[in-house]
Amino acid sequence: MKIRIAVFIALSSIATTALAASNRISNGLIIHSSGEVAIERQNGRIVRPTSGTLIYPGDKLRTAQNAQLTIQCADLGIKSIAPGENQLNSCLLAKEESKSDCSADLIKCPDRGDDKISWNSAPIPYIISPRRTQLLDSKPILRWNPVAGATSYKLSLRENGAKLNWEMTVSGTEAVYPGEPALKPGIKYRLIVEANTGVSSESAVGEGDTEFSLLDEKAVEGVKEAVGAIEQQVPNENAQKLAISNLYLNTNLISEAIEILENIQKAGVETPPINRALGDLYLEKLQLVPQAEVYYSKTINTAKPDDIEELTAARYGLGQVHSAMRNNLEAMKYLRMAKDGYTTLGDLPMAEKVEKQLRDLQRREQRK
Repeated sequence: MKIRIAVFIALSSIATTALAASNRISNGLIIHSSGEVAIERQNGRIVRPTSGTLIYPGDKLRTAQNAQLTIQCADLGIKSIAPGENQLNSCLLAKEESKSDCSADLIKCPDRGDDKISWNSAPIPYIISPRRTQLLDSKPILRWNPVAGATSYKLSLRENGAKLNWEMTVSGTEAVYPGEPALKPGIKYRLIVEANTGVSSESAVGEGDTEFSLLDEKAVEGVKEAVGAIEQQVPNENAQKLAISNLYLNTNLISEAIEILENIQKAGVETPPINRALGDLYLEKLQLVPQAEVYYSKTINTAKPDDIEELTAARYGLGQVHSAMRNNLEAMKYLRMAKDGYTTLGDLPMAEKVEKQLRDLQRREQRK
C-alpha cells in the first residue's frame, strides 16, 4: 500500500508559510551531503547546504568531483546528485497549504491581547509529548515540563474526555505508557500530569488542546511500507532517519518525528536547518514556546555568519516566541534583525509582514 501525500508537511512545511521566503514554496530538502556541494538559488545566492537545508524550484544543485548530494522531494521521493554534477532541482512542485496569514493565535498575531498559555506564570507540568499528534506506537513516551519543588508526578489519561482506568506515579519527567489498558485507534486521548506540589497540566489555559490518537491499522501498514522503501534507498543511517521523520510529519506523527530529529542531534548531527525545523515544529505544530526558544537559539549559535536564510528564520521565530511570552522589547529586537535578513534575501513580502508585526508590538508596548 502506498501513502498518498496531499501536502508536504515536513521539515519544509512551516518554512513554506511564515518562516521562510514567503514568495517561494520549498519542494524538498537535503538529507545527506558529502564533499564540496553548493546550491545556487534563483537570485544567484550561493548556499552551502547541510542536512535539512531546504531546496526550491529553480535551484541549481552542484557537486564537486569528490562530492554527492541526497535529497528528499515534496512527494517523499529520494534523488541522488552524483559527483561532478550541476543540475536543476527536478523535484515536483509542492502544494501550498491553505492557511491564513494571521490567525487568532498570539504566536502568529502579536496584536492579540491574551495568550493561550501564560508562559511567564508559575511553572506547571504542561504536556510536551504526546500532544496534538497521531501515533504509531501504542506505548508512547510521555514527557512533561518539570515543576520546581516537585518530587513526584501522578499520570492519568482521558479517553474521549472520560477518565481512563489507569494511573502511574513517577519521580522524573518522562515515562513510557505500559500498554494496558490498550490504546485504540479512532479514540482521542489526553495525558494529565499532577505534581505533588498541587499544580496540574490542566491548570494552563489552552492545555485542553493536547489530545493525541493512534493511527488505524491500514495507515500503520502504509507507513511501515514507506519506511522500508526509504531504508532500501538511503544507505546513510542519519539520512534515513531524516527522511523517515519527513514521512512521519506527512502522516501527522508529529511527536515521533520530533523524537527522531532530537535523536539525530544526540547522535552528533546538529545542523542549523534541523535546529530551526525543531523550533518551527514546537512553535507552530505543538505550540510549545519554551522548547521553540531553545531550538531557535541553537540555530543562531550553530549557524555560520553567512547562513542568512537560517539566521533570519530563527530570528523571526524568536520574535514570535518573545511575543508570546509578552517580552515585547525582545520580540521587537529579533523581528528587526529578521526584517533586515528578509530584505537582504530579497523577500520583500516577508519584510513587509515583519514590519506590520513590529508596529503591532509597538502599540502593545505603549498600552502597558
